Amino acid sequence: MSRYPLISSGTIIESTPEESVQSPIISIRQLGKSFQSGAGKKAVRYQVLKDVDLSINKGEFFILLGPSGCGKSTLLNLIAGFEKQTEGELLVGGEVVDRPGKERAMVFQHPDASLFPWLNVRENIEFGLRMQGMRKGERKAISDRYIELAGLTGHERKFPRELSGGMKQRVQIARVLANEPDILLMDEPLGALDAFTRRVMQEELVRIWSETKKTIIFVTHDIQEAVLLGGRIGIMSIGPDSRVFEIMDNRLEYPRDLTSREFNLIQKKLQGIFQDDLYFHL
Repeated sequence: MSRYPLISSGTIIESTPEESVQSPIISIRQLGKSFQSGAGKKAVRYQVLKDVDLSINKGEFFILLGPSGCGKSTLLNLIAGFEKQTEGELLVGGEVVDRPGKERAMVFQHPDASLFPWLNVRENIEFGLRMQGMRKGERKAISDRYIELAGLTGHERKFPRELSGGMKQRVQIARVLANEPDILLMDEPLGALDAFTRRVMQEELVRIWSETKKTIIFVTHDIQEAVLLGGRIGIMSIGPDSRVFEIMDNRLEYPRDLTSREFNLIQKKLQGIFQDDLYFHL
């Protein structure tokens, strides 16, 4: 049996390591990733990920949770096609991932690195559509939809320098959604925000996910955020040789109440895993 039980609405559920998700949109088997530092006799091989097994269903809100340096972002980059694994299999939609694809889109932690400062909100959101050669009227119809969805109505003509951090992140999310990807890969996208704005954006992200039904893989090291957002939470071991060693099933209904007994039970169970001596010897 699993060392750590799954959790559903405050109830502990036993599970086996062999338990899997049916019809996965993402399938990862025995995946490994290593890097070489130095050259010649001084070369050192560093194994970041090893024996990662993971299946993610279409429409899931899946969390990758673990401490800094455990390989969460590396795994996300492999799924995005930005990097190539050194071992194992990685399939998206049944196809081998060997490059970035339009069905996968990344939302980064710092929107300033991805937004074009010389374009206003609407122009940033329409950028990918314009690159595809889409007509102005069609672009506007799509950008109107995602401006409204992301809560940007009335800010269409503002430039990034005129927006708060939370508003910039809304623009980045709207631009990604406008290109209609199947999968959103989110690398600690709320980590740079202040506590109040982060809470608002967490609520907004759940709303956007519930309306679009996109598959989301969300990286965080924040336990409360993981419980607030995730349907399943993949817990990663500390590196090197990191892997997804346990998956917790969180079936609390949305929107989730941080003050509820059930929420705090799940949060405490996760905290207990990271405080357990066993975790440091995985």
